[in-house]
Amino acid sequence: MNKQSSAPQRLGKSDRTMHLLSATSGGADIVAFLKFHMVFTSAMTGNLALFGIAVGQGHLLSATHSLAALLGFIVGIALGSVWKEHLYGLRILLCIETFFLGIYALVWMLVGFPDVGVWLYVLIMASALSMGLQSVAARLINVAGVPSVVFTNTLTSIVITFVENLRKKRPLPFAWRQQLAALFAYLVGAILFAFFLFQIPALAMVLPVFLVGIALLSHWKSTRAFSD
Repeated sequence: MNKQSSAPQRLGKSDRTMHLLSATSGGADIVAFLKFHMVFTSAMTGNLALFGIAVGQGHLLSATHSLAALLGFIVGIALGSVWKEHLYGLRILLCIETFFLGIYALVWMLVGFPDVGVWLYVLIMASALSMGLQSVAARLINVAGVPSVVFTNTLTSIVITFVENLRKKRPLPFAWRQQLAALFAYLVGAILFAFFLFQIPALAMVLPVFLVGIALLSHWKSTRAFSD
């Protein structure tokens, strides 16, 4: 009994799902910032700051880009809230997110990166709506409190836990490793998507569908195995 309780914990399926979603979130922010006139579709704190800058400087057109991202994110959260209590809530949320990421990729295939116009707002809102849904899905996955779409609080927790355990000479908890791994996944996603965006743009726009699709498939298999 003691041997089993002292066995080292390992990152599992829920962690891998969170890593896929975190990488998608990092990619969404990179693409939006570089191609959608410097907005964020995942990190709403940064997006609110950009909105404030645009309004404060009188750049009202730029402010509408940030506003579109904010509204899309809110709609995504609202839509996710409708389904989060459902028995298959996480499965449904990932399905809906995959659908909107598919729209995002399809619009890009049709119009590319528009500088202005309706299609620019469609791309911004589809990406932000997907990230809003993902923020609700992350709560259902519930891996060490990692939200998958913004990592300021996670980074704060990582540093505080590290310093406190170092000072008290205690081993770092497993949740700390989970948080660090998710943060690293976000960073890797940002780096990869930045590279793809300038080398293979189509991959940067289509890959989010596949990443969330893989997360959905993994969850689908695990829930079926559990029900069987």
